[in-house]
Amino acid sequence: MSEKKIRCHPTVILEKTLKMFTSMVIFLFLLTAAIDNIGALVPLLVAFLIALLLYNYRQWKRTTIQFNETDIVIERDTLFQKKTTLPYTKMASVNVNRDIPNRLLGTSKVLININSGTSAMVPEAVLTFRRDVAERLRSDMSQRLDDRITAPDGEEEIESLVAFTPFDVVLHGLLSVSTYQTILGSVFLIYSISEISVSMATGVQAGGGAMFSLLMFATVQVAPSISLIFRYYNYKIYRRGDTVYLQHGLIRTYKASFNISKINAIRIKSPFAARLLGKSCIEAEVVGLASEGGEHSRPVLCLLKDDATQERVLRELVPEFVYERKAGRQPENGRYVLLIRAVLLSLMVSVPSVCGYRAVAVIAGAPGTVLWYMLPLLAVLAVLVILYSAQIAYRITAFDAGKDLFVFVNGPIDRETIVMNYDKVQMVWITQGPIARIFGLFRGSVYMLSSIGSSSVTSGYFPRNRLESINETVMARIARGRCGHHRKDHI
Repeated sequence: MSEKKIRCHPTVILEKTLKMFTSMVIFLFLLTAAIDNIGALVPLLVAFLIALLLYNYRQWKRTTIQFNETDIVIERDTLFQKKTTLPYTKMASVNVNRDIPNRLLGTSKVLININSGTSAMVPEAVLTFRRDVAERLRSDMSQRLDDRITAPDGEEEIESLVAFTPFDVVLHGLLSVSTYQTILGSVFLIYSISEISVSMATGVQAGGGAMFSLLMFATVQVAPSISLIFRYYNYKIYRRGDTVYLQHGLIRTYKASFNISKINAIRIKSPFAARLLGKSCIEAEVVGLASEGGEHSRPVLCLLKDDATQERVLRELVPEFVYERKAGRQPENGRYVLLIRAVLLSLMVSVPSVCGYRAVAVIAGAPGTVLWYMLPLLAVLAVLVILYSAQIAYRITAFDAGKDLFVFVNGPIDRETIVMNYDKVQMVWITQGPIARIFGLFRGSVYMLSSIGSSSVTSGYFPRNRLESINETVMARIARGRCGHHRKDHI
């Protein structure tokens, strides 16, 4: 790489200005109700726009990037000077994103992530260059991160480990969201439809609650699904050497890569609706894979597919996280703990519902209104779900400790199998609540770093000695020098 100082593409001036100016315009429009002469704002907006352009031009002019042999140095010589040094040896990943402004202006963003907990959710540097320059820089830096592999060209047509059709992407967007989220969205939708139906039957105009519920349904259920479809359109994944490559996106495109050593855990997720179709997806806990804007999401290694395909992906893409396991179920006492917790939670749900039943009906209006029937119905439904979840949780929750890996299986409704590496564990907390204390059982919480910051996984109810075996193995491996990146005070 050349050690000559360069600058980002000048279009960042326009991009930053428009973002800041848009925020200012929205703020002013929120105040227009208290302003009689809106036209008086125009000169203010023009002056603000010119000031933003001059400010961002100065920031761009006085910010330089230098790609050295061992590091990248980003210097800003403004009123508040700043110098950032990013050694190649500390980088966890170098990725490329393209949003709508980038597509229109022919540029790409290079996202540089460092392997650290404080920066797990935000990239250390977001640099905008012409598209071909960004791809070349990403390729050069990727080779420095791992000399054993050659990073693919930006224009190279890659063959995904598994072929994903547009139907697969749509199915993933619709069925990979949390079942609890789907239930909540359905409640809002049912309430809205019921209110509108009653309104049409009685000739009385529907209240604002119907539209609010419809808006909440769109926010809770529709918007996340559409976002996932747009995000994972044209999804491709493959591995070269010890590096995994991801590529996806319809409007905003994502290109990411990370070394297999950066993966702390693998999550095999199967939401209830997807499980009925025999499908599951795979996510990874990866350090140093933050996206621009702090988007909190784990990298998906495989969209919703059948179990046979998921097994093949695991063995070919991340064989380091595959081992023959015999997950042990919770002891019989665990059933009693879960049932007592479920009964107490049911009382917390049902008692307020019964007490507030008449009050809600009075507020809602006549006894024939929707709320008169919905409140007790929802309370009964919630109690049944709680009791059913406790029974399923006892049968499903499991734990297995292998030589290099260990596994938690959780989720009465949305099933999740988490395969973790002892070497990546930061902390293990073993806790015992008042109910579990009666039966001599404990729960373990395992903490590790991921692309969404610190991530934790909690086990079911097991004897203390079984859970303490995780901490003992971690400490033993540290003592043998197999976890050089850990410190003992982390545990």
